Amino acid sequence: MRWVLTVFFLALALYPADINSTLINGDVKTYESLLATLKQSKNHSDATALQEALLYKLINISKSSAPQLPKLPPPKNEKKYRQLVLQLLKWTQNKANSTQSLEDLQEKIATLEDQIHSFAENNTTSSLTLQLQYAFYTKAKNLLNRQLQTYDALLSQAPELFVHALHTITLDSKTSAKNLKQIERDLQKIQKDIQKIEIEKERLKLLGKNDRVQALTQRILSLQQKQKDLLQQKILELFIQWSAALQKKDSKQIFALHHQIVDTANKVYPPDALTDLSTILSSIENKILGRAAVLKGATLEQIKITLHKIWTKANMPLFSINDTPISAFKIFVAFVILMIGFFIGMLYKKGIKKLSERSRTITPSTRTLLGNLGYYFIVIVALFLTLKTLGIDLSSITLIAGALSVGIGFGLQNMVSNFVSGLILMFERSVKIGDYVEIDDNLTGHITDIKMRSTTITTNDNIDVIVPNQDLIQNRVINWTMNDKIRRFRIPFGVAYGTDAQKVIKIIKEAVANSGFRDIYQDKERITRVIMTEMGDSSVNFELFVWIKGQEILYPKRTTSRFLVLIYETLYKHGIEIPFPQRDLHIRSIDTPIPISLHTKDQKNSKE
Repeated sequence: MRWVLTVFFLALALYPADINSTLINGDVKTYESLLATLKQSKNHSDATALQEALLYKLINISKSSAPQLPKLPPPKNEKKYRQLVLQLLKWTQNKANSTQSLEDLQEKIATLEDQIHSFAENNTTSSLTLQLQYAFYTKAKNLLNRQLQTYDALLSQAPELFVHALHTITLDSKTSAKNLKQIERDLQKIQKDIQKIEIEKERLKLLGKNDRVQALTQRILSLQQKQKDLLQQKILELFIQWSAALQKKDSKQIFALHHQIVDTANKVYPPDALTDLSTILSSIENKILGRAAVLKGATLEQIKITLHKIWTKANMPLFSINDTPISAFKIFVAFVILMIGFFIGMLYKKGIKKLSERSRTITPSTRTLLGNLGYYFIVIVALFLTLKTLGIDLSSITLIAGALSVGIGFGLQNMVSNFVSGLILMFERSVKIGDYVEIDDNLTGHITDIKMRSTTITTNDNIDVIVPNQDLIQNRVINWTMNDKIRRFRIPFGVAYGTDAQKVIKIIKEAVANSGFRDIYQDKERITRVIMTEMGDSSVNFELFVWIKGQEILYPKRTTSRFLVLIYETLYKHGIEIPFPQRDLHIRSIDTPIPISLHTKDQKNSKE
């Protein structure tokens, strides 16, 4: 054997950068012989001490073997069933731990390979250390692989054992439910105790009492271990409840408890263990219920879980207003309420409009007043409900009012002024929908709408003019139809000098009376008049005062034109001259003669 070791060291000296398969495939005797050679060496250092330690590990791991696959009998009562559940949880946890260890070993082995391949040729002692460490990791990896195979085999036979037991034993689900309640109470108490200790620990940290802080830390660790043990007991009791539901084939409870088991195990076991546990649960469910029922139930449960996750995410606070958390769900609900408020408000306005069209007693102005006030009321109520949904205390509305006042001071004066003016116009009713108003010489028309900010005036040319509400409050507005639709028109005209004034007054009044115009209005106070207004430069001027009722007052130019035509025809019929401006021309001086030509008629008159 000694010559083999000599060859081995020689190989390390000549080829230090290769993986030594002799060490990897060696047995206990190989490592013991190599250990004896190292001990006989006179060169004792930290490197040789480390090599000896690695050889001891190699000897021990070579003696180790993977656990044998036991033959497990099906449990015959609830006690044995509980033991099998605990064993199952232990297998899943051990397998997950072994899987994690195997992944770590594989990373270490890859790193050692790089170090061995890139190692300097003149450092044989360090090369031996790397080779021994590589061999130890490789043997540990092989052992872990064998252990994983054993755990896989154990987990693969577990579903059959549970299925057989569920058909033969009786489980006490009531006692298990009581145990669950007690475990939940204990868990809550431990959690509160941990929080209290954490608060006390923070206080002691501020006082600098590190010894007491350390003692509290140990106490927290102890409570956390108790919490972990209670969680394992909770998993066991949930498993019993799930098993009882399987015996009853209560699909609703089965899949809900399945989720609770996995969710609770997630607080104790690594992710790989959760995967194996969930797979075994699903396998047992398939054998008891059938694939179709499991697929349906699992799908419904998954939908519930997904909806629960969405609900949880939606209710997570995004920001806070006055210490009130605001979540995405609250914002969505608030938006929906506000939109519903606007929608109901619009439906209300349309309903009022249809009602006014059917009823003769409701005027357009009343319709607009009712429609707008109801609409604003509904929107304001929706706004308050929106704030309440967001969790904003309505008693703190003064803060909003303060913010609005600041906004008004920085540029919202006109908007607020127009809004208040609109409310005044609605209640005061000095101008109403349908009124014919005159704002200035260039703007006359019907009021067709009074909104929150502005009033719409439609002219006779069918042009809609948007006028701010405050203009109708602050400036002069002529309302032609405020109380009635009767207006006096003044139609001026003139006749030539020398015409009998009384005759003119008489024939014009008679012409108006006999005109047949149905829109002429007369009573004791409102009668048609013709008066002489002045003696002008070229004519004697008169003015016809006539009262008009109905829609014609809304078309002043058209109405004035009718009476001008009537006056013109009447004067022409009676031979009364309608003059035009005349001017006298005076020539003060000129050097050349001016030829004068007279018409025949003028020449005859000049001779006479």
